[in-house]
Amino acid sequence: MIEVYRHDPEKRYREYIDSAAHHILHRQSRLPDGTLVRGFPQKWTLWTDDLYMGISFLVRVGELTGDRRYFDDAALQVVNFQKYAFDTRTGLMYHCWYSDIQRPGVAFWGRANGWAMLAQVDLLDRLPKEHPGRDTLLVLLRRQMLGIARYQGAEGLWHQLLDKPDSYLETSCTAMFTYAIARSVNNGYIEPRYASIARRGWEGVLSRIRPDGQVEGVCAGTSVSDDLVAYYKRPTPMNDIHASVLCSLPGRKYSS
Repeated sequence: MIEVYRHDPEKRYREYIDSAAHHILHRQSRLPDGTLVRGFPQKWTLWTDDLYMGISFLVRVGELTGDRRYFDDAALQVVNFQKYAFDTRTGLMYHCWYSDIQRPGVAFWGRANGWAMLAQVDLLDRLPKEHPGRDTLLVLLRRQMLGIARYQGAEGLWHQLLDKPDSYLETSCTAMFTYAIARSVNNGYIEPRYASIARRGWEGVLSRIRPDGQVEGVCAGTSVSDDLVAYYKRPTPMNDIHASVLCSLPGRKYSS
């Protein structure tokens, strides 16, 4: 809506944006430390996916209004989500964290990690250069990218469950990681040598696009679960809506 408003500044669009901005600052469910959470499946549950669902809006409202509160909130979400969901042993983020029992879920789900990585890059792209949290955000992004890099398969693809090579190779998380790493190299967030990971990821994505343009291997929408087998068995319908992430890949720089 914010992107539409930039091109077509109708009053009704701005009213919708302002209403949503007020909701996220004052009404959205949060932990006492300000972390965004959901009221389900348990109260209150952190979904790693929501790092993107929240930040993509917050940073654009910050740009639109010039109000630093939105950038500060977005930076806080990255720090707190990493605090709760990032596993230092594997270098990956759990799909969820349950505040009622103070523990994470069971799965290092590919697309959840993809959403989190996209969110961090999106934030750095728009965060004012002088923001005091910028250096911390760069450290956290590089830490996650190093973790993700360890699990890339020989085909350039990542698995549905990142640490489970017996789970299927999944297209949407591969696209997300490829985008985030390529953009981070281009923008100087990580070292140029990471470009080889993006190149292989791009080759992996291309291998899942059929000659007629159909996209395969994309996991259907997935809720958090404590049943690891449920992640193994999530369907991959042809041209699942989550394949639309492929449309934004800046892979041309790394492919011939």
